[in-house]
Amino acid sequence: MSRTDDRFAIQDVLFRYARAVDRLDHDAIARCYFEDAVDTHGAYVGDAAGLVEDIRRRHRTIDSSQHFITNVLIDFVDADTATVESYCLCYLRQQPAAGAVEQDLAIIRCRYVDRFERREGRWGIADRVVVFDESRTVPVVDVLDPSWVRSTRDGKDPVYS
Repeated sequence: MSRTDDRFAIQDVLFRYARAVDRLDHDAIARCYFEDAVDTHGAYVGDAAGLVEDIRRRHRTIDSSQHFITNVLIDFVDADTATVESYCLCYLRQQPAAGAVEQDLAIIRCRYVDRFERREGRWGIADRVVVFDESRTVPVVDVLDPSWVRSTRDGKDPVYS
């Protein structure tokens, strides 16, 4: 495998993580990590299985989620280890209160500072620290035309068909 292939494989893990969180595909989130990985993610610090449970809990009331991964910088330490910094912009919209039209939209700017490793031919996250730059909440009213195809946070989303 060339360094170009390695870079694409690492970026693929980052993008699959974003989709997995946005679609609440818990198994796919876990597949981005090695079992012994440590994730420092806000108040959560622990392994990938615990992170999945933390995301499951924190995202219970979020009806729309988008994570944009950009500015991916990969520095190879050796043939099977890389340090990776990625910028992330998150939009997390809370379910509306009963009868309410407005919803709270959290906009979070952060970076993932990762150690990736290749084990048994597969690149994965071995260590992650989420470095937060800003978190703000703004009220929004969703005016999306109801006849348009809407995203869902489960296996019914069109990406899975």
